Amino acid sequence: MPRRYEIDIAFSAAVMKNPKGYLWLRSDDFIRELRARNWHFTQAEANKWIERYQPDFVDKTPDLSENRYWILRNMGRIH
Repeated sequence: MPRRYEIDIAFSAAVMKNPKGYLWLRSDDFIRELRARNWHFTQAEANKWIERYQPDFVDKTPDLSENRYWILRNMGRIH
């Protein structure tokens, strides 16, 4: 049975650090971590969740893909 707090854990597990030190993730990485915890989000649902619950992450996707590229803003944090 999925639990609400597992979404936050999945999000934190999906966040990676690039060589410049920025924290980032792709929507598909978040979805993969959610599925490992028995949650099944679509790309649109995952993007909406990030937009709503992670206000310090901004969408830096270079194209119109639903597999968005999210970067943590300067001085931001994971909520």
